[in-house]
Amino acid sequence: MHYDYDVIVIGAGFAGATAARECSTRGLRTVLLEARDRVGGRTWTSRLTDGELIEIGGTYVHWLQPHTWSEISRYGLDTEIVAGAEPPEWALVPAGSGLKWYGFEEHERREKALLERFFEPSRGAVPRPFDPQFAGEMVADLDQLSVRDRLDQMDLSPDDDAYLAGLLSLESGDDVSKSSFLTLMRWWALSGHNYEANQEAVFGYKLARGTVSLINAMIADGGAELRLNDPVTAVTSDQDGVRVDTASHDTFSAPTAVIATPSGIWPRIEFSPALSADRASAAREGMQVPRGSRIVAVIRGESRRFYVQPHAGHPIGMMWSAHQRSSDEQVIGLFGSPTLNDAHDLEEVTAAIQDILPHVEVAEIAAGTYMDYDDFAGGGWPFPKLGQLARFAPHKNFARPEGRLVFATSDIASGWCGFIDGAIESGLRAGRQVREMRHVGSQQITVLGGASSSPAATSIG
Repeated sequence: MHYDYDVIVIGAGFAGATAARECSTRGLRTVLLEARDRVGGRTWTSRLTDGELIEIGGTYVHWLQPHTWSEISRYGLDTEIVAGAEPPEWALVPAGSGLKWYGFEEHERREKALLERFFEPSRGAVPRPFDPQFAGEMVADLDQLSVRDRLDQMDLSPDDDAYLAGLLSLESGDDVSKSSFLTLMRWWALSGHNYEANQEAVFGYKLARGTVSLINAMIADGGAELRLNDPVTAVTSDQDGVRVDTASHDTFSAPTAVIATPSGIWPRIEFSPALSADRASAAREGMQVPRGSRIVAVIRGESRRFYVQPHAGHPIGMMWSAHQRSSDEQVIGLFGSPTLNDAHDLEEVTAAIQDILPHVEVAEIAAGTYMDYDDFAGGGWPFPKLGQLARFAPHKNFARPEGRLVFATSDIASGWCGFIDGAIESGLRAGRQVREMRHVGSQQITVLGGASSSPAATSIG
């Protein structure tokens, strides 16, 4: 049978870029299809109007994230790690029905004590962070516990409860009564069950030239053929191979395809045969934050370096000083909550910022939005819901191939689900699965425009 390529990779985020490189550097003719006009997926490096480089998706990297750090070292970017933001001096956090300023060191001591209590069960529940179900029955029980349930167990003061509810609803992208305690605890465990390490790993460091510097290096290294602006509409597979159709009416064929989109995109592609019932059900339920947005703004009139955590339900989920340009102007970062309707709307974002800091002028904004109705994202960062780990075990069951299809996305990572590291982990696994399929295959494969080869000749044992 004749094919256009050896493997088709759908989605040029970090999972797809990794899988494509793993295949193409092993001699497999690989095409990487991307719906957007850029690579990176849910990570996104952009610029402000004056040319300043900014991140409005992804951003953070750390040596506690083993797959990410391996790639950073591989491409010589380990000398380009910089602080994620300038250290704050002040914190503005819930107090009564409003917000109150505290010195940041005082706030940090309080936050550490609260989070260490909140995650107290983590060592017993997640002793092996890359094997999240290792603790068996204890994990299954905790998978039914919401963040609200856990907060109620702690018997907190109203102000402490309001602070944690605001912080944790931001991370889950939902009301704390619907958010999984276990999902948050997995991130804590991956940081060594340690507050300082968790803060560093999640928000501490970034690449000086942006996440795009890493993903561009990975794609260039692999040499896969990259096609942008070409959304995939249908994937048809049988025992002989895979056919992929795109919105531009192009068709591609290969023995194998890697589905490297977010899980929320699976229902938007016409699969024939249909995906397994559990995979389809989990995708419909959603394994991602439903409405996520990341905004960078330039503000004037505030000289303090700050961290702001509003009450849950405010249009801003979190806001912080990135760096000061002068005594009167600074660049800030913020996450929009689900109640922020349009993160690209300067008037709406300004109103949300000025509700907290009424004295500031908002000079400019740049935003990345990741919504459940977005045809290319299907939602924000991965955040498995209550009970999904026990019911679906996505890191095991959804990481398995279905016929000729292999899957790669941070949504199904064993470890840093929701981070660049999880995407790279799943892309490495997908590349290995593709090579294993070819290794065990017995048919002669001919790639159009190339020479005939047996599976053994293009695989690694």
